[in-house]
Amino acid sequence: MFGWYFTYIPLGKNADPDLIARADQRFYMAHWVREMRSRKPVFLMDFWNDGQYVEGCIAGGRSYLHINAAGDVEPCAFIHYSNANIRSVSLLDALRSPLFMEFKENQPFNENHFRPCPLLDNTGALAEMVKASGARSTQPLAKEDVDDLTAKCARAATEWIPSATHLWEEKSPQH
Repeated sequence: MFGWYFTYIPLGKNADPDLIARADQRFYMAHWVREMRSRKPVFLMDFWNDGQYVEGCIAGGRSYLHINAAGDVEPCAFIHYSNANIRSVSLLDALRSPLFMEFKENQPFNENHFRPCPLLDNTGALAEMVKASGARSTQPLAKEDVDDLTAKCARAATEWIPSATHLWEEKSPQH
């Protein structure tokens, strides 16, 4: 059995950044998931705290991508920006698109794999890639400026750094 843990990401113009997991909650979750792996017959994956197992972020076509209902090929289900649509280009060409090339050139986004995400963990990384690639917002209702989105995550990213550093130095047991 497998289970996935995803934490809240404030996507959309009216998304509330106060709902992002606090650093102490994320730190607790990192240890709790590892404990459950050792005690229960289920392999739990913690989307943001298990970067050490996959050497950082898996998005951007490295091991994963997302195609939304409109056909936009996005680097991740939580990254609603694109400059390729599967209805007009092949999947291979989408993977060669400017945004996906930016992801490829910048991964890993941090050598500390407890900080894998270009949105949630590395302030400004996503905005730089979106701007450099000329990608557009693919939010279905109201387009979200990438600077507005990344600003929502900046406080959480900064507050997470000490805990992520501790976890990385601790090199939590790999269960």
